[in-house]
Amino acid sequence: MSNVLILSPGKSDAATLAASSELASLPASNLQNMQPKRKWRSDAATSPYLELDFGAAGCAATGFALIGHNLTASATIRVRGKATYPVTSSPTVDTTALSAWPSSGKPSDESWPHYLSWLSWSNVTALRYWRIDIADGTNPDGYVEAGRLMLGAYWQPSLNFDLAGTPLAYDQRDVQIATDYGNTFTDRRATTAPRLFQLQISAANRTEVLAGIAEIQRLRGMWGDVACLLDPAATTHFHRHSMQAVFAGQQRHQTPPLFDASGEMWSVDLNLREVL
Repeated sequence: MSNVLILSPGKSDAATLAASSELASLPASNLQNMQPKRKWRSDAATSPYLELDFGAAGCAATGFALIGHNLTASATIRVRGKATYPVTSSPTVDTTALSAWPSSGKPSDESWPHYLSWLSWSNVTALRYWRIDIADGTNPDGYVEAGRLMLGAYWQPSLNFDLAGTPLAYDQRDVQIATDYGNTFTDRRATTAPRLFQLQISAANRTEVLAGIAEIQRLRGMWGDVACLLDPAATTHFHRHSMQAVFAGQQRHQTPPLFDASGEMWSVDLNLREVL
């Protein structure tokens, strides 16, 4: 099992985003809105691309998430980045065309709300221009659509979360009433219950916390979404281990009586609720 991973869309949401094609009623700008049901849809194209301009400061991106899409089992995604335009000419970062799914293939769970596709790579260079190519020529819908895009530098601690945590729970909001005579009446509120990840890292590197996850939590608060992958290397259970989420409740960092080479260690609380 690889270590938990968090990706914030803060920088990609601030970037200038353009698509090779879009419907006027379903523009690419919807990908920078956290509601995954607000879609971008290509205009009868099954091989569209998206381009982002991060401005002069650029972005040292290392991860890409596409959420709430209609990609088929044969779909591929390619991410490229470069300091100058066009990105397609000798890019600094080039993932090549990779499957939108883990090696186990596309899952088929009943009423799964939003599938998440993930690509990652090594990079320490801030690049201004990034391009995402999607190829899904056999898509029976005749177009490609997605609800959320995240591109940036992900956070991943060198020590994983405690095994004593709660890596999966559900936040059911269905109404359930028992009468005085023992009858039960229910009212379904959602097709699927939002998932909860409630985890703790008892001791993490100070810099990884203070300059990493603590900054993500400070900037995203309880209003902004992130992508959370409990096990980025998962295959069959990848979709169960990954979700678009918001931080739920206060996120606390404590200092246990433990030290590493850089000094005292800090704890991390990860309380996340799935965005439906």
